[in-house]
Amino acid sequence: MKWSEWRSDSDAPVPRVDAVDLFRFWVLFFMIQGHLFRAYLLPVIRQQPWFRLHEVLHGFVAPGFLFAAGFAAFLSFHNKRQNYLRLDRAFVLRLRRILFVIAVGYWIHLPFLSLRKTLRFLLLGQADRFYQVDILQCIGSGLLLFTLLAVLLKEERVVAALTALLGALFFLMPGAVQGIRLHPAVDPYFHRELSLFPLFPWVGFLCLGVVAAFVYSRLRKEIFFRLLLLAGIAVFPWVFLLSGKAHSQIVAWSGMMNRAGGVFLLLCLSHWLLNKFGGRFLSLLIRAGSESLFVYVLHLFVIFHSLFGRGLNPLFQDSLSVLEALLLFLAVQLAVFALALLYGGLKKRHPQAWRWAFRLFWVGFFILFALRPH
Repeated sequence: MKWSEWRSDSDAPVPRVDAVDLFRFWVLFFMIQGHLFRAYLLPVIRQQPWFRLHEVLHGFVAPGFLFAAGFAAFLSFHNKRQNYLRLDRAFVLRLRRILFVIAVGYWIHLPFLSLRKTLRFLLLGQADRFYQVDILQCIGSGLLLFTLLAVLLKEERVVAALTALLGALFFLMPGAVQGIRLHPAVDPYFHRELSLFPLFPWVGFLCLGVVAAFVYSRLRKEIFFRLLLLAGIAVFPWVFLLSGKAHSQIVAWSGMMNRAGGVFLLLCLSHWLLNKFGGRFLSLLIRAGSESLFVYVLHLFVIFHSLFGRGLNPLFQDSLSVLEALLLFLAVQLAVFALALLYGGLKKRHPQAWRWAFRLFWVGFFILFALRPH
């Protein structure tokens, strides 16, 4: 096959990739299931051998979020490059959305629905949990880095090449940045003992998504997914399915790229399902997957706790059998995604009403947060 038969029109806008939104849905689906099982299953069940495999397979969730964020970021740069060159209002709005993602990551960590009580808590040196870097801060920081590269370098090939180099550094240098000590608010971005998702190595998956999107914009869709399937098969850690001893050895040997294999295969599966079946049901899943931030925040509030209530955790923590946890998971999943569809429908069909409701929520929250004494 000639190269001209592999290539797409690299200058043409790339439409939204439904397979990526369906991929996001599966990532959200497994995220909710994993969090619920970890929180609610009886401890004795979580000690069984099958649960180790469960944990390995759910190790693909966070990389999936980061990969999808990088993929979408590059396509935004590709389709709306003039926004990045002119730094116009659309660019400023995009930058604001990235900062909002980071802010929501910290908002989730607020210990109390009271500014006075929160400040007292933080000033007493109990800020470790608040400063912890979770997946939202990691995604937002990675997007800020990519946006900076796009603004400074401008040329897509150069941006993709440097992003690939930076991705390799993020994967290879977690140990080299462990000693960084700047400020309690900054240190969790580099130290894995202070944070669930330090930038090293996790932003490497976002860089991988950027590079994948660059390749996608240059190749015919079917060629891209064939190559992605081959890459997924090549680096997916099939030996994880073997004994616990092999599992521990492979974790030490193969590192983060094994998770990349799972991400590639799940994206290929999403593409295959759309080609094979399509239809209204998968369209609903795509719509739900496009509201990933809403689903992420809502599921945390339901399964664990929030500023507004204690969620289901006090009722079910460490107390359910597998069947009970599965039934509860299905109920939570249905409720969360139904609300995500309603939220997305309001945003699409009544954008003005959605914007007013969004603003009113945050104005109401900040007033309550500022005035509430305890």
